[in-house]
Amino acid sequence: MSEIPEAIREQVITELYRQADELNWELLSAGEKKRQYQKWIEDPRVGGVLRAFYDDHRMGTWIKDTPMKEYARAQEGFGSTAKYARSRFPGPDVLIRQALGPEWIVVSNSVDDKPMHCLAANGDTSRYVCWGRPNTFRDLIWAALNKAVTMPERPLVIVTEQDGITVSAAEKAVQAALAAHCGLDLTHVHRRLQRI
Repeated sequence: MSEIPEAIREQVITELYRQADELNWELLSAGEKKRQYQKWIEDPRVGGVLRAFYDDHRMGTWIKDTPMKEYARAQEGFGSTAKYARSRFPGPDVLIRQALGPEWIVVSNSVDDKPMHCLAANGDTSRYVCWGRPNTFRDLIWAALNKAVTMPERPLVIVTEQDGITVSAAEKAVQAALAAHCGLDLTHVHRRLQRI
């Protein structure tokens, strides 16, 4: 497998992310995404460029496991492909104010990912906060539980919703019960992507 030159890599990822934005990638079903991978292999702006480096199978694997695996993180401003994202969610400082109020700030150099998290502070009080889409709820709970045993303040789990990705009232009730059982705080925040 040949290494893709950086200029080609940038060109292809920029095009993939442009199209992913137009398609509302995160709202597509698994089947729709699978069909789109095939379309990208056939697209002269993607597959046509990559054909010098990969056969169709490896090209599909590279598209799925490299740029598109990082797409959601890129929209959060994280990862090596973040610079190619055409739209992003507002930063953690905005999310923390939405969830906790205007008196809370993000502690410098505390933002990280897997899952997205930070320390939020209000005067002398600081707490662990993690956030992610509804389908990452289990990972968020686990990350918060791991912090709950080492920090004096209750961790906060933020389930982020957006247009097209919401949590039903019944599911919110189950999530709230699970969080309460684990001694964690939970909130749901609706966010909108911003063009950059």
